[in-house]
Amino acid sequence: MERVVKLGGKELRLLSSLGTILVYKRTFGTELFDDVEAFDVKEGDKKASGKLVDVLFRLVYVLHRPFEDISYEDFLLQFDFDVLTNEKELTDLSETIGEMLGGLKANKPGDHLSPQK
Repeated sequence: MERVVKLGGKELRLLSSLGTILVYKRTFGTELFDDVEAFDVKEGDKKASGKLVDVLFRLVYVLHRPFEDISYEDFLLQFDFDVLTNEKELTDLSETIGEMLGGLKANKPGDHLSPQK
């Protein structure tokens, strides 16, 4: 699946496939499915919020990498800190990634519409 998102005033093309799981593990040394659990953050949990931001940018990097083959560090250096204050862009980005990686959230009891792990 391919999408275009806006982040920090830049348009980024994102591409997801089954290969995303392998590229994520090879790049960061952790399981994508385990890291996605960071999205279940309770409001006010600063440590968990930091993990969420880290995982979010890791995902954006892996999904954007087919279009720009640069290091993760160089990817992050393209953005100013103010990218973290644009709530609309971050929300839109999170929703787009959720759509692209559909099936990564655990099913909640009684909720047959939640994507499955």
